[in-house]
Parts: sequence; structure tokens; C-alpha cells
Amino acid sequence: MNISKLKLIAGLALMASVSSCSKSNDTVNGTASIGMLSCASGSFSAAAVVNTAYSAIATVPYSGGNGVAFSAGTAIPSTGVTGLIATLQAGTLANGNGNLSYTVTGTATTPGTATFAISFAGQSCNLNLTVNATAPTLPAVYNKIYGATSITYDGTFVTIKCNALPDHKSVYYPTSNPLYEAFSGTTFGGNTFNQNPNTIASQNITLKIPANPVMAATHANTPMGVMGIAINGIPFFNQYAAGGSPLTNEVTSFDKYWGHPQMSGMYHYHVEPLYLTTVKESKSALMGFLLDGFPVYGPEETDGSAPAGLDVYHGHTHATVDYPSGIYHYHFTAAAPYLNGNGFYGTAGTVTQ
Repeated sequence: MNISKLKLIAGLALMASVSSCSKSNDTVNGTASIGMLSCASGSFSAAAVVNTAYSAIATVPYSGGNGVAFSAGTAIPSTGVTGLIATLQAGTLANGNGNLSYTVTGTATTPGTATFAISFAGQSCNLNLTVNATAPTLPAVYNKIYGATSITYDGTFVTIKCNALPDHKSVYYPTSNPLYEAFSGTTFGGNTFNQNPNTIASQNITLKIPANPVMAATHANTPMGVMGIAINGIPFFNQYAAGGSPLTNEVTSFDKYWGHPQMSGMYHYHVEPLYLTTVKESKSALMGFLLDGFPVYGPEETDGSAPAGLDVYHGHTHATVDYPSGIYHYHFTAAAPYLNGNGFYGTAGTVTQ
């Protein structure tokens, strides 16, 4: 091979190397990428009222983030109800699921729905904000959720944010945490406690539930993961362990108050939250809500009797202290399915984390 051919090959190799390095740097340094936006699960930090100056943060969940930083966006004017603008805040994508934050400001002059055409990294959706004729008042029952980091109400949905950190002692807290407490002996169902390897960690969970729940025409299955919220801000999980298997082996890892964390550190209850039924409240008290908006009560009625006539969704309808006119509600029980049976009784809202 002559010298000119060797120089040509070397030159091509160098160009290929430069091209490869350049492509890698583009991926690392600048191109934000996500798999999907979910405006339907979006939430606002405050309710909007006609002819009232508005300032709030809108949160829009995404999936498939690639961990790349991005800059602030340009103003997006509302359509339908006009007078508002949404502006993307600068940030860094999570690797996987996360949330985009938009600053929303302005004054709407008519009631109705303000729509923002959200577009990011090639994905788009319409984010809707209800503009109320008068300021909506959060139904008083939701004030019983004392463990939420925030609760807002837009007249249709109650948006509850929580960090899933229990307000009671647990062997699953780091030993340096004041709420750490060693535990051994007997746990739920008379089982000998067997600690799992996970440690409680703060979460960022948003539940958006209907304030006026209704029975669903088609009853959806409950998800593997968060399906509701306890009054102390701890998520409710369904009656299954990972992979949809029974809780038979997992119940041995429940701590003294019958909860435990999963791999990401999210503490949760599958069964009766013993701290709420024996320390904070009583066994007949309101325990929280499922995603469909229907309330959850403890394993007893107000007269101390066991709940009777529970349907396949593990609930029934009658008056309660919180709903004197009557409402469908779920109950905890000592036996499976513990809280929920064949899915949600009502039409579920959304949860992001």
C-alpha cells in the first residue's frame, strides 16, 4: 500500500473519530429527551378565580427522561379562557419519571377552562386549568389529612401532595433518625417479624382525586403501587406483593404499626394502619381516601361492630360521622383483601411519583 493511500485511510479514521465524539457530546450535553407527557395528571398549586390575579406553579408529569438539563421556555398563552400565560422553568430531567414545572400568571376575565398547549422535547399535550366564578372551598373532610405537604382544590379535583414519611416510629428509619425504633417479635397476623432490606426515604407523590366521587361504569383494577392516601400522608397499596402474588410472605416484614418500605424507600400500608387506629384515631375513624375519591374507614363501625355486607370492592354504603347523608366507603379488615377487592368502586383519579 502506497503512502497516499495510508494518509487517506488515516484521515477517514480521524474524521470518524471526531464525528463519533461529537455525537456523544450532543447526547450528554444538550438534547433533552422524554418518552411521554401526561397533562391529564397535571396539577396546579392554587385554584384560579375569575377577575383575580393568579400566580401558581403547574406540574406536568413525564416519563422516559434522560437526565439532561434544559433551559426556561417561552410564554404559552392560554386559549379558551384567555388572560393567563404558562412559562416552563429551567431544570434537569430525571432519569425516568419526573415533573416539569411551569409558572402560571395572569388574570382570567371569564370562568371556564383555560388550556395551555404544552410542548417539550417533541412531546405535546393540552394542560387544562379550571377558572372558577367564585373561589372554591375545600370540603372540610380533607382537612383531616394532616400528613400532606399540600392540598389544593380546583372545584373538581382535590390534589394531595405527600412525601410518605410516617409520623410514627419505625425500625425502617435510618438509625440516626429520631423516629427510628428497634423492633422484633410479633407483627400483623401473629407473624414473627422479619425485616426487609429497605430504608424509609422521602418521596414526591401527587394524587389527584375527584371531590365528588361517583360509581364507575367499568371498575378499573387498582394499580401495583399507590392506590390511595392515609390521613398521615402515607400511601395505601393493594392486597398484592410485587408481581401480583399474595401478601403471605410479605406481611412478616410489616413493622410495629403494620407498614413497610419498598425498594425505593416508599413507606406504605397494605393493611390496617395500626398507628392511626390505636394512637391517633380509633378503629372506626376515617383512615384516608382511595384514588376514586371514596373514603376509607377502619375495621370497625362506630358501635364497635365489624363492617357487614361488604361488596366485591370491599365497601358498602351508609351514613358516617364525616358523611351524615351517607356515602359509599371502604373498610379495612384483618383478612384478605384487607382494604380493596376487585378494583375501584368509583372512577379513579391519577397518581404521579
